[in-house]
Amino acid sequence: MEEENFGEGEMPEQLGGHEKGIAAEAGQGGAASKQPEFRIVQPEYDTREGKTIFRDVGAMWKNVSQKTGREFYTLKVGKLRLLVFANQKLQG
Repeated sequence: MEEENFGEGEMPEQLGGHEKGIAAEAGQGGAASKQPEFRIVQPEYDTREGKTIFRDVGAMWKNVSQKTGREFYTLKVGKLRLLVFANQKLQG
């Protein structure tokens, strides 16, 4: 299995994706910011140095739905893309 290493502070979108297209693909509006709100890291233990290192594996961007005006996040890890919504009770 091939490991993707995006380097320190380097996100997958900087290597070729269009974050604006993600909000449009999702059927939700709003252009996502170029810099992610959150970085997604995976802890790994470095046996040579004897300490834990954090490897960047993805990021999360804040978006706003054009339809409802509600905020949501787009979480990307590799080719996986998920929409993240606040856990709130719906009115109505």
